[in-house]
Amino acid sequence: MDLQKSELIEKVESKGMSFHEVAEKIQMDPTILSLYFNKDDYPVPGRVLKKVSEAIAN
Repeated sequence: MDLQKSELIEKVESKGMSFHEVAEKIQMDPTILSLYFNKDDYPVPGRVLKKVSEAIAN
């Protein structure tokens, strides 16, 4: 799994948030965001990584 992807999964979980909540913050379909952040080897687009990173930083 990509290091940046796994780090974001950890950060979201440590903040007690779900990817559904993150999806609402970045105005994205929660199902698609959840699929991107499955614990697998499929890559996440850079723009999505950036938006999620910014959303959990605030």
